[in-house]
Amino acid sequence: MLDDLRQATRSLARAPGFAIVAATTIALGVAANTAIFSMVEGVLLRRLPYDSGERLVHITQPSNLQADVRFSIPEILDYRGQSRTMDAVVEYHAMAFQLYGLGEPQRLQTGVVSDNFFQVLGVTPVLGRLFRPGEEAVGAPPVVLLSYGYWTSVLGANRNVIGSKFTMNDRVHTIVGVLPPLPAYPGANDIWVPAGACPFRSAPAAMASRTARLPMMFGRLKPDATPAGAAAEIAIISQRLHAAYPGAYPSGSALRVSTVPVREEMTAGSKPLLLILFSTALFLMIVAAANFAGLTVARQLRRGREIAVREALGAGRLRIFRQLAYESLAISIVGGIGGTLLAFSGLGLLRTFATRVTPRAGEIQIDGPVLAFAILTCAVVGLAAAAAPLIRAPGGPTLIDRLRQGNSAAMGGRMEVRIRRAFVFVQVAIAFVLLVAAGLVGRSLQHLQNVDAGFDGHNVLTARVSLNFTKYRSFAPILAFGDQLMQRLASTPGMSESAIANNFPLNNAVSRSQAFMIAGVDAKEGLGAPRGDFTSVSSKYFEVIGVPIRQGRAFTDADRDTSAVPVILSQHLATTYWGDRNPIGTRISTDSGKAWATVVGVAGDVRQTGLDKDVADEVYLPSTIVPPVDIRILVRFRGSSAPIASGLRTLVHSIDPQQAIVAIQTLEDVRGTRLSEPRLTTALLMSFAVVALVLAATGLAGVVGYSIAQRLPEIAIRMALGADSRRIIGLVGRDGLVVVIVGLGAGAVAALLLSKFAKSLLFGIQPNDAATYVVVALVLFATSIAACLGPARRAIAADPAHVLRGG
Repeated sequence: MLDDLRQATRSLARAPGFAIVAATTIALGVAANTAIFSMVEGVLLRRLPYDSGERLVHITQPSNLQADVRFSIPEILDYRGQSRTMDAVVEYHAMAFQLYGLGEPQRLQTGVVSDNFFQVLGVTPVLGRLFRPGEEAVGAPPVVLLSYGYWTSVLGANRNVIGSKFTMNDRVHTIVGVLPPLPAYPGANDIWVPAGACPFRSAPAAMASRTARLPMMFGRLKPDATPAGAAAEIAIISQRLHAAYPGAYPSGSALRVSTVPVREEMTAGSKPLLLILFSTALFLMIVAAANFAGLTVARQLRRGREIAVREALGAGRLRIFRQLAYESLAISIVGGIGGTLLAFSGLGLLRTFATRVTPRAGEIQIDGPVLAFAILTCAVVGLAAAAAPLIRAPGGPTLIDRLRQGNSAAMGGRMEVRIRRAFVFVQVAIAFVLLVAAGLVGRSLQHLQNVDAGFDGHNVLTARVSLNFTKYRSFAPILAFGDQLMQRLASTPGMSESAIANNFPLNNAVSRSQAFMIAGVDAKEGLGAPRGDFTSVSSKYFEVIGVPIRQGRAFTDADRDTSAVPVILSQHLATTYWGDRNPIGTRISTDSGKAWATVVGVAGDVRQTGLDKDVADEVYLPSTIVPPVDIRILVRFRGSSAPIASGLRTLVHSIDPQQAIVAIQTLEDVRGTRLSEPRLTTALLMSFAVVALVLAATGLAGVVGYSIAQRLPEIAIRMALGADSRRIIGLVGRDGLVVVIVGLGAGAVAALLLSKFAKSLLFGIQPNDAATYVVVALVLFATSIAACLGPARRAIAADPAHVLRGG
């Protein structure tokens, strides 16, 4: 074995160019596979970081309009008391709290949970303890658990934090524990408090009402229970509640229950994308392996006499394979190490990418299973490359023939030629598939970037001010804060064009869809009652973000004193429910006619929820009549946004020093965030495709070069007899291009068969888009011609007399 290792090392040292190119090829394939497999392993394969992870279920209550209207406290108590398949039922919701005493006021995203929530999940704290029984009771001493991220990033992982006190929403809270790193599920929260700490959930009216639905509901199955059995039982309990309390379940709402395992829910949004990326990475690995095997075959062909001599001296097939295996494995290991290091360097980017599609992004890491996958990949590729040169056809050159003919033809039997052509065929076919995938996703991204979202986000800065609900409980202080804010925005240099609202386009806010009736108009058949997202905006909102008023007028400051509440409709909403009628002056009501609002304008449509979503049906209300509590500031600026951002902080704190201001970003940044996932997906697929294209081209050049080496005497004779260069190029390039054409055909068929799996990634383009397929075929064919021209030109440049003299 040591002799074989030394022999392999000396052999590679004599061919540094081959070793470097082969190791680089492997490194590219391993880097892609290791990086993507780290995502698949961390998100799809690894167990949940909860002791009870496989027994957790999320129980939802969808309606005909919402995916989950959630549950009321009486409902949760009923399910908890009646279930026999679950040993625990817990609640969760999230809200924003204001924290004081740690420098500038902070807005903390807070998880509000049952006091046994983390015990049900099976979580052990890093420091301190979890909530104790009874701490969710209304009026219990305020306690808080810190998330691991908040503890490390804000508090510097201070281990003396347990027992510390701070003021949050006018109450002094005590830190009792620090949670371990956990997925951002059910939400990404900074801190956690018991359910009784939420003033809205713990209000007597909310506690008693069956229609005040706020918390989400989770259950833990008993050890002998199944998700299907729990779903059936939950459905039966739901039927009982519908029968017992019909007023809580209006017939038109179609309320029902649904049960899904938490593990399944946490990966549902990411699974298709990750599997597509993993498939493309595997395809790239196959291309890299084929290229490596082709390089190895070519090298062994050039070493034909050496190997024949070793066989003549008694070295058996196994001994020769062992030496080739050591050489290939050495290259694979070096390439694998380089590829793994490349994957490590891109880990942060992959986590950022995964954050958009799964709450388990923080679990992505290159650990033991990922490294084992990388090692196994290298070993398989190395052994396959070592075995490829030893495959010979029956009736091929004998040992005497190979000793007599030398390196140029000693191993040049038909089987070796077919093997190399097969490698190129595979590379071309897979490169076609990857280029089509990258082309489709790239064109989809282009469509998304060109979407008219209905607003002008250029030079518009946004910020969020969530008013402290313990201080701003009633209409008067909320309106006063909004008025002061608007006055100071208007009088501050550089902020004259400003507005406030409770939402803005592409903001990821929860839909406020609400049904309404139109005075004197019956609901259109097939459409049901009109619905719209009700959004509170100030008078210059439309002007600031560039939404045109199509009919009527925008809001004015005088609207606060009017007896009739004015509203503005979006164009699509007006067209859908008013048709050819002019909506200006008509009235709508959200409470069955008890109060009415008058339509004063129609605004342009905006894509409120996403660039790839339909325009939203909007009903806009004046902020002077319906002042927002969760305020979004919008300021159009010139030049740099940095001084405007700093000025906004100063301005808000001048009104209320204890008020936090967060999420300061431009509207262009908001739009860019929405595009970050498709951009990175496109970049990954394009990178894989380009690498596959380069590898296929180099493999083809190697095949053509070897074919020319075999036919040099024939080419020399043709040139001596007067054949021109074009005929020679056509002659030597024909073999390579035939393989390419067959590979293109196979790749096109494979791409069509696989295209349906990419449909979820596309926008504005079909998976079988003919133009993309044609362009990809032309690019591959042109690249192949370029790959064939290099060896052909070298053949033409050879001296026929010299070639003929050398035999």
